[in-house]
Amino acid sequence: MRITNLRILPAFATQTGCAPTQTEHDDDPVLPAEEARGGAVRVVWMGTAGLYVTDGDTGMYIDPFVSRYGLLQVGLGFRLKPCRDRIDQWIRKTGGHRASAVLVSHSHYDHALDAPYFAAKTGAVIIGSESTANVARGTMLPEEKIRVIADGERVRIGKFTATFLKSVHSPALFGRIPWPGEITDPLRPPARASAYREGGTYAIVLAHPKGTMLHYGSAGIQPDLFSREHVDAAFLSLGGRKDTPSLLTHIIAPTKARQVIPIHFDNFFKPLKSRLSILPGVNMKEFYQSMSAFPEITVTTLSVGREATLFS
Repeated sequence: MRITNLRILPAFATQTGCAPTQTEHDDDPVLPAEEARGGAVRVVWMGTAGLYVTDGDTGMYIDPFVSRYGLLQVGLGFRLKPCRDRIDQWIRKTGGHRASAVLVSHSHYDHALDAPYFAAKTGAVIIGSESTANVARGTMLPEEKIRVIADGERVRIGKFTATFLKSVHSPALFGRIPWPGEITDPLRPPARASAYREGGTYAIVLAHPKGTMLHYGSAGIQPDLFSREHVDAAFLSLGGRKDTPSLLTHIIAPTKARQVIPIHFDNFFKPLKSRLSILPGVNMKEFYQSMSAFPEITVTTLSVGREATLFS
């Protein structure tokens, strides 16, 4: 196993909740906009399962979530609202002013709370389940900017093709799926975290002429899900996983991924910083030990907020 850590731009910090911090200034490093980039497929990890992916012509967000709230605020049922200033900041940071799409793997708050606002600010179409659509409708996003997908559906986005495969959420909370069920009506923020029901979980395969990546936003196991899908790189959620060998057996082996990039292992109840706090219950030592048995697989640990080349 080769472990790499890609470092290109300085990271920056945010607080939990919507209060600004001293590091949130307009003179923070900003990635160039789409029209100034080209060639390789690049990615920025935004913490949790959030990504920004671009080939220089087309960009998209996947599960963008930057409005981090403390554990007590979530656990006590405080009404959460998207932090619009922070969303604007991350759009500047990623250079995604003209993003074409916002893809959402499931509708828990740490995946869907901010997604409609990324879409509204950039003019992108939000794509996900009917529950995700109701999150978007609650923010008054126009219906023409909302697309509901079905299991196995393919969506063309520039040179990318996104395939949504119905998966399962991990039993991440005391052996159970947190906040199961559907969001059946438009969900207007601010709302409690518990209002953001899971709504069905999807694995997203994103194919491009330069390479194919998998976004696995929750570490549940669905046997035979990838019998027909091969990828070059797998963004693998570690939060709530049973163990790493099961992920290797049911996800990495069938997809034949040769690069594994861990996501959703950071403590999203705490601020985003260059030195991330690990989510309680996530055993990173076990992950790296399990991966060490497969020297042919490269494990790439991205630094939050820093652009990295995925496929050149």
